[in-house]
Amino acid sequence: MRCAIDLETRLIKTAELYAPGRKGSDAITWILDDYPRLVAEIRELRKRVAQLDDEGAQLDAVLHELRQIAERINLL
Repeated sequence: MRCAIDLETRLIKTAELYAPGRKGSDAITWILDDYPRLVAEIRELRKRVAQLDDEGAQLDAVLHELRQIAERINLL
């Protein structure tokens, strides 16, 4: 099913920038078709960043413990 919509020229130009080799409505269609994949990828990246933050916090805790152990060894 096709339906005509009125879009500003700047929106079409922007879509053409993000849709390599496509012009006009083809660019818009490509962007809309690709949007779900893009959203899913962003969600995965956010999960990975959160995981890296957790791992960083764990490493900070281990580093703190190691420094405390090193200080105790120096006192001996």
